[in-house]
Amino acid sequence: MTETERETAGAVRSASVAHFFPPDWTQVAQRVSGALERTSPTLDATQMLVTVPDGSAALALGRELRSLGAGTRLRVLPVMNAARAARLLKTAPAHIVVGTPAALAGLLAASALRMGAVHTLLLASADEYGSQLEPLGALMAELPRGCARILTAGEATPLVEDLLERYLHRARRVIAPVPAPLTLAVGTPPTICVRTVSALSPLAPLGELLDELDPPSAAVVVPDARTEGRIRTTLEALGYSPDSPLVQVTRSEVALHTQLVLFAGLPEPAALSAALNAHPARIVALITTRQHRALKELAAPAVLVPYEQSRGARAARERDATLRGVLRAALADGLPSREIVALEPLLADFDGLEIAGAALRLYEKAAAEATAAKLAGREEVRAEIRAAKADREAADARIQRPRRLERPKPAGFDRSRPPRGTSDKERTPRRPK
Repeated sequence: MTETERETAGAVRSASVAHFFPPDWTQVAQRVSGALERTSPTLDATQMLVTVPDGSAALALGRELRSLGAGTRLRVLPVMNAARAARLLKTAPAHIVVGTPAALAGLLAASALRMGAVHTLLLASADEYGSQLEPLGALMAELPRGCARILTAGEATPLVEDLLERYLHRARRVIAPVPAPLTLAVGTPPTICVRTVSALSPLAPLGELLDELDPPSAAVVVPDARTEGRIRTTLEALGYSPDSPLVQVTRSEVALHTQLVLFAGLPEPAALSAALNAHPARIVALITTRQHRALKELAAPAVLVPYEQSRGARAARERDATLRGVLRAALADGLPSREIVALEPLLADFDGLEIAGAALRLYEKAAAEATAAKLAGREEVRAEIRAAKADREAADARIQRPRRLERPKPAGFDRSRPPRGTSDKERTPRRPK
């Protein structure tokens, strides 16, 4: 998939570039690989600024920048808290500072961030800066002359167009091509289960999914080589050998009728089409919240539904959450001093977490016994109710009802049937005189 480059009408070749592609922090980091190479690890000064929409994005993008070849030698500082970041910058200046426009403007106002050596500014996911235009303006006013400016966004929204007009005038635009519509076999549109993951740990649910679904055959579709390496490392940690027939890692090809197809991130259009045409029994996509819209547009006319855990797994997690809630409530009431004194000698032989686990096991056992006793008591009450009901029904059946009075029969009157062969005279009984 190649990108098309377009310049604004009347523009000259400039250092300002605007990239438009589906949101993905790995691709954002790759767009500034040239700026990373120009950053000198021997110069103790901030040479590159990166703005992001929120703090979690700062951590995710900072990790991606450090994982690149040129970024391994550089000190990257993700700013989550301005006061802590100011203290770190005073101790040792970072080569790359990543944070929200508000956080970076706070560092600038506190004189903790010096921008004299900054050669590149990256506005990452600029289409999400709706509430941070004012601090962004304060930051842009302090940029050195000649500083290269790079912007990335999912699409050219009015907000992005305004930023381009203000701060990246006549910027070159590099636009990812629009994928062709999927060619699917005629029939019911396929269903893709979407499991939302964190950008900091996008592969964390992999083991959980494999344990819950336990597919006899699975294919993990990855968008790039770096994600493929991470997937293989995770699978090896889960016990799968590199040549295991149970789980295969692929970039595009998927075997026909594979039980489970798992997309690790936003797939390429060709890989998505190949996976859907393989008619798998189940498809699950591990994507971040920012990638929902891009996947919906890419996978049309497939149907996207939220991933739902099985009833057993959901019940087990709810039970564990209830236990944690009980413990939090007990700890919120204050430290149990008597219990701590009683258990403190065990710390000489066991870890504190092991002691807490044993106490939790005893609690669960006592709770199970209490539940069983409660159910047994209920059964006894129900048995007593059934016995009382049966006694009432038996008593009602024994009530004597008044009999119907019959007229007394005349003496000598016999209503018994005469034997066959008797005459009519013999049949008519005679009344006594």
